[in-house]
Amino acid sequence: MDKKIYLDILEDYEKTKRNFQSESAKSVAKKITSQIKEHSLVLDEVFDFLIFAFNGRFRMDEKTPLVFHSIYLTKLLYLCGEKNLENLLIASLHDVLEDTNVTEAELEKKEFIEGKKIILKIKLLKEDNNLSREPDGKNLPPRYKEHIKRLLGAPREVINVELLDRFCDLIDLDYVLKLPSDEREMRIKSKIIKVKSFVENIVRGRNDLNESCLKLFDFKVEEIEERYKVKARAELVF
Repeated sequence: MDKKIYLDILEDYEKTKRNFQSESAKSVAKKITSQIKEHSLVLDEVFDFLIFAFNGRFRMDEKTPLVFHSIYLTKLLYLCGEKNLENLLIASLHDVLEDTNVTEAELEKKEFIEGKKIILKIKLLKEDNNLSREPDGKNLPPRYKEHIKRLLGAPREVINVELLDRFCDLIDLDYVLKLPSDEREMRIKSKIIKVKSFVENIVRGRNDLNESCLKLFDFKVEEIEERYKVKARAELVF
């Protein structure tokens, strides 16, 4: 993946986010599934399920539907060359057990899940909400340490989704930029510690991962560090 493709993806991300803000989620989702023709019928059903499950909730900007992230991450994985349906389903459903009221039992009953052994993989992507994730600009919070440990050695398709999730962590920083300067710098540094720690730990010793997913992440980290003049090291977890 070259820099032009990276910039095209960022432009498409922002365009799609604006569409989610101004149009119905179902209509925008339908446009996305039309671009994933080989799986459009199944993904239409999955995206309708996600729209219902997220129940109109918004992201921190209070204008973008929360479901945007799950739907766009699916497209992003597809753009990175992952065309297998089960891999795309893991991307679509990666937040549903963490951020909605859908239970594991309810998810297992869905027709698009039947016969596919992906519930355990989706559960690997769920954070432990009982642990703190409060940043301090120096150390990795307990929630992220625990999550990284569970992801070590995870299947390739899980790690690829996690790489793109961490890439998306760095795209929408508007809410951080509105903070006072000291807190802003601390939170940006904490964000870099977080994403680098996840990626450097979970890719360590592996050569089976999607190179486009890795490249997207590397491009974005480099851009953020340069733009905000903030550097931070990954924290290794064993």
